[in-house]
Amino acid sequence: MKTLALLLILTAAGLAQSDAWFDEPWLAGKPGAGAASRGAALVPAESLHSYNVRHYRLDINLPMTNKSYVAHEALSIRSDVSAVLVCTLNFVSLVCDSARRNGIPLAFTTPTGLLAVELDNPLPLGDSTVLDIFFHRESTAAERGYFFARPPTVSRAYCMTCTPPEDARYWMPCYDEPSDKAERGVELNLTTPDTFQTCANGLLDSVTADTANHTKTWFWRHPYSIATYLIVFSASRFATWQHNIPLQNGDTLPSIYFTWPSDSAVSVTNFSRLPDMVTYFSDSVRFGDYPFDKYGMVPGYYGFPWGGMENQTMTMIHTQWLRSGDPMGMAHELSHMWWGDMVTCVDFANVWLNEGFATWAECLYNGHLNGRSSFRSYISGKAGTYISQHRSRDFPIYNPPPAEIYNTGIIYCKGSWVLRMLQFVEGDTAWENPGVFFQALRAYGDSFKYGTASTKDFQRINEQFSGLDLDQFFNEWVYDRGYPKYTITWNKQPLGDSWRVEATLAQRNDTNSARLFHMPYPVRFNCTGESALVVFHPQDTLAFDTFMLAAEPLSLTPDPDNWVLDSCHVTAGIEEMANGDWRMAIDGPTVIRGVLNLQSAIYNLQSEIVLLNISGRKVADLRYGPNDVHSLAPGVYFVRQASGVERQASGITKVVIAR
Repeated sequence: MKTLALLLILTAAGLAQSDAWFDEPWLAGKPGAGAASRGAALVPAESLHSYNVRHYRLDINLPMTNKSYVAHEALSIRSDVSAVLVCTLNFVSLVCDSARRNGIPLAFTTPTGLLAVELDNPLPLGDSTVLDIFFHRESTAAERGYFFARPPTVSRAYCMTCTPPEDARYWMPCYDEPSDKAERGVELNLTTPDTFQTCANGLLDSVTADTANHTKTWFWRHPYSIATYLIVFSASRFATWQHNIPLQNGDTLPSIYFTWPSDSAVSVTNFSRLPDMVTYFSDSVRFGDYPFDKYGMVPGYYGFPWGGMENQTMTMIHTQWLRSGDPMGMAHELSHMWWGDMVTCVDFANVWLNEGFATWAECLYNGHLNGRSSFRSYISGKAGTYISQHRSRDFPIYNPPPAEIYNTGIIYCKGSWVLRMLQFVEGDTAWENPGVFFQALRAYGDSFKYGTASTKDFQRINEQFSGLDLDQFFNEWVYDRGYPKYTITWNKQPLGDSWRVEATLAQRNDTNSARLFHMPYPVRFNCTGESALVVFHPQDTLAFDTFMLAAEPLSLTPDPDNWVLDSCHVTAGIEEMANGDWRMAIDGPTVIRGVLNLQSAIYNLQSEIVLLNISGRKVADLRYGPNDVHSLAPGVYFVRQASGVERQASGITKVVIAR
């Protein structure tokens, strides 16, 4: 996990020349993947800087003997201000050798962490140009962003890039923020000794051999919009195989895998579920069409710190996943092709739109694979991880501290539960029949396809499809922290051929949580006949409701289908006598502030009158007349009168003590 940094952008007024380089057909990309597809809807989510990156082309010579390389980057930019005179890029631990524009040498400086290239002529608003930057990496540079090892550290020489969230700047000059995706994609032309193979984003266009120098150059092209942290390449002595996955739209998706030869056989077994995952997620009632022209996986054989990394069209996985299998982890990374790669969070304040979505998708696939019961158990495990995290520290899933953007409990696990609960709020609750929530999800994908989005964008789409005002939901679950802790107390009494149930949902949240969550809360009364599902709609920390049931309720199950991220304790109902409509007379309203008055007509010397809390425990002895209750915490209480030698209850009355 790395901290975020600000990028210095310098602008100046003046004139410029535009380039025709963008008109070359090889850069045009797939229809819908370029600038026109981004659309005006994305503008509010874009960050403001002086230029827009359109394309990265990198020619990299990898010696595969040490951590050095020599590279040329052709960077295409468009001016987004009146004129750009200086193009400033993120640039760390690298050496710039020269910079040119149309063959003309350009002056440049390298302030800390940056490369500032001075244009020979200012670039006017809307015009585009290409900057050629020649740079190299020293073998002694800090190992960050780019990793290399050779025997005996590893079995075979191996290199890779691994850059989330902002380490692309350690291996290439770039605008290293997700808000500016290179709209025409990336081209990686990788030269290695001729005994090596490479893999990268997109499809392999061709391979050329230089027999005199015993090298090969691998030309990888990916014409889809891409964020810098999703650009990847790797090189080693690989064995390669692939699935050809039929898609619902009639196309076939190549899913290409690169492993060391010794791992090839086990990869066939442990990658075997990938076709089913693609089919499941790309169904027209779930996420919709797979958004790119390839998928693939490569192990991070050296220096890889995570379980998986969703590099666009080429996921990198930990060797443990390769050798022992982790279908849920692989499903998580695959789902990022939609949520994180096709639609990317505009900045890392919105990172839950990537990681919460993929964790929720992982849970969905578990349910598809193993059934509904397994899904509930699996997503409950995510709740447990979050609650364990909550005990030590908590913060909202929106705009986490920079060092916490990949916090598993909060960003991943709670983020997944926010989507689960949003499904419930929108009424999309049928297990195998996706409804309005999934319609909104696909519309969100279509609206911001190949672009960036914010939490507000996602909320707006869901409001349009559900017809609901979701401000309260997002304020409590996304922009605030914590989760609700409920206690349910209930009573029942026969009423003709039906049963009358009074229930109280008390919310006593800890200081690390919001005071109140308005989340609808489902409860099932398990009856002698057919059970009854009811829903509380809390408007305060104490929610009272009365339900009429056709059969006698024997027990209560809170949130039986596991829709709400909560903890809940159910107390046994405080049973009333057969003449349950009897109530102790109270002098004044049943909402008490400081003093509880009992009428003398009811009180007699043979009776014992006590005050019980919501769990049925005595908290005070009461007497005729005024009783001082200032010291008691606000909440629901019950006045109970017992008489006779056995002190049997002869009446219970509910009161609320308020401040």
